[in-house]
Amino acid sequence: MRAKPKIAAAVVLYNPPGDLLARIASFGRQVDLVVAIDNSDEPSGELHEALGARGVAIVANRSNVGVATALNQGADWATECGCSFLLTMDQDSTAAPDMVGKMLECLSGLTREEVGLISPFHVTRASKPPAGGEPCSEVMTPMTSGCLLSLAAYRAVGPFRDDFFIDFVDNEYCLRLRRHGFRVLRANQAHLVHNVGDIRKYGPFIATNHSPLRRYYKTRNRFAVFTEYLRDFPSHCLFDLVRLAKEIASIILFEEEKGAKLRMMWRGWRDFRQGRFGRYEG
Repeated sequence: MRAKPKIAAAVVLYNPPGDLLARIASFGRQVDLVVAIDNSDEPSGELHEALGARGVAIVANRSNVGVATALNQGADWATECGCSFLLTMDQDSTAAPDMVGKMLECLSGLTREEVGLISPFHVTRASKPPAGGEPCSEVMTPMTSGCLLSLAAYRAVGPFRDDFFIDFVDNEYCLRLRRHGFRVLRANQAHLVHNVGDIRKYGPFIATNHSPLRRYYKTRNRFAVFTEYLRDFPSHCLFDLVRLAKEIASIILFEEEKGAKLRMMWRGWRDFRQGRFGRYEG
């Protein structure tokens, strides 16, 4: 019988919510080690003290260095601790009590060298349960929160793209894993309750109500991914362009701050064309 791998969890913080400790407890019992990567400009000493009392290690960046950099810090920390997998968590996610165990079941019958990442099923207001009764299935680009990342695969394909800062960090990384021959799986019976903001569905349209700044990052990084991976994954990239068109329509039809969001999307396209990445400085 194969031994259970050593697993660390990294949760990325930015001005975290008041129920953070309960959220961390939901997955902290399922892993061996937990580290909190705090990107808050003014981190809470009281919170850090409470985390430390619960055995959570802390990396305080004292600046928003972005999701990608924080995930890289977590992966490096977990590697130094001798872990085989990293559970990547958002501060607004809550794990089911058996989530990690259900994800590990996807390794049954496979070698660990085959699998790059295992995702849970993300329970959101816009999600539908996966069709069929398969416990594990192939997926293209799941959201980062709740995923088990193979640290051997991480070392093979390299770190998350720091210059993306936020948005499409997960999309790009999953495509890179696939390009290198690793499998990206979803454990359909492993559930993660994920708060992805003010999502509202209007027929075929989904209004995410992301801020103008998030629209900038999504647009800039989306086109970078499209350019990099079109040849390897044409169907996925073309489908994502259709999704972009629907997002623009949703902004125009259903969302507030339409002008600001469309202007920031234009700036995202412009900066992509000019090769300008990293944190948006205006």
